[in-house]
Amino acid sequence: MAAPPHRLQGDADQTTATSSFGHAPTPHGVVAVTTPTPPSLPRGLFVLVACLIVAHTAFNGIRITTSLAAIKAGGGALWVGLLTAMFNIIPAFLAIRVGRLVDRMPLKRPLIAGCIAVALGGAVAAAQPMLGVLALCACVIGVGWMVIAAASQYAVGLFGGTEQRVRAFSVMSMGFSISSFLGPLVAGFMIDHVSYQAAFGVLAVCGALPTLVFASGRVTLPWEPPPSEQRNGGVRELLAMPAVRNTLIIASFITVGWDLYIFIVPVLGSELGLSATEIGSTLSLFAVAVFVVRLFMTRLTARLGERGVMVSAMVLAGCTFLAFAFTRSYAMMLTLSFIIGLGLGASQPITLSILHEAAPPGRVGEVNGMRMTLIATSQWTMPLVFGVLSVSTGMLPLFLVIGGGMLSGSWFAKRKMPVE
Repeated sequence: MAAPPHRLQGDADQTTATSSFGHAPTPHGVVAVTTPTPPSLPRGLFVLVACLIVAHTAFNGIRITTSLAAIKAGGGALWVGLLTAMFNIIPAFLAIRVGRLVDRMPLKRPLIAGCIAVALGGAVAAAQPMLGVLALCACVIGVGWMVIAAASQYAVGLFGGTEQRVRAFSVMSMGFSISSFLGPLVAGFMIDHVSYQAAFGVLAVCGALPTLVFASGRVTLPWEPPPSEQRNGGVRELLAMPAVRNTLIIASFITVGWDLYIFIVPVLGSELGLSATEIGSTLSLFAVAVFVVRLFMTRLTARLGERGVMVSAMVLAGCTFLAFAFTRSYAMMLTLSFIIGLGLGASQPITLSILHEAAPPGRVGEVNGMRMTLIATSQWTMPLVFGVLSVSTGMLPLFLVIGGGMLSGSWFAKRKMPVE
């Protein structure tokens, strides 16, 4: 017997209503649940990230070339350490002030200024690659990149909006993974096949190229003008905000862990008798892992939440540091490097997203400046501290302390990290 007409109409209405809430009807009348597709990120974000890849390639390549040029000039390990510090010392003191300036002007201006500084430093180094000149250029380039980082992080956070901020920062972080690979590659190729001056020159051009894009208006950068009556109580006021303070504390664990990894691989590899190629491949595999985990950040945060991803990443990194203390082979170093790359690499997009959300209106750049101050300070102090400790106590206590500290940090993150 045929169903009454009104019953058929009711079924149709029910199917239609169900479909409007993300359920699709099938030919057999079974309702299938569909997953809504997230909106696309704006085109301007990808143009910005492409420019950042080129600029960061220049920055990374010049850092490598500067160290190698110092060795060739007879500067030795002391000069290499000094030049490495020059890239970070001044940014450690200026990052917060630069962040405040970024809050008050259209983001295109600091991006152009930073790229010009990187290009100018590389060009001067190409003309006069002497130790004193290299130290001055390192300071200029370090400040230039710090300005680029402050402005670009602000722009990426705005591009992502509230719903897709982690995804937007993941795209930026994947770009930095690419440039971290390209910078040393370009530097090494130019040094081996042409000259140090040519390496500085090519990298200076890479630093200048994004300037043309930003100045031409091919990319429209978002910007939020600061409130007309903006309060600015300085760093103390920001640190009094639990979300900002706790996120920076969590970020400090990750920063120290990252710096320790970069320090231990050459040292531990040398102790194990590994060749330079094997040590380099270990570092490269770490970069591959960082890229891979950032490729899946959107899925990870959808499944575990931002807090869950951060806690899991810190537990993974802490356990891996403990395992490094018992490493006795090249194969084990490769395995642990990939694992710790997954843990440390997952942290940056989430940290940047939370800080952008926690910052008061008109003070995102200042909060980013606080984070960059933390990173720059760690990058020029931690290698010295690690070196002293490794000489006085050996590597084993260092691994145990950092591994235990990272696990303690995961407990802190679980309790204090802002809820997404």
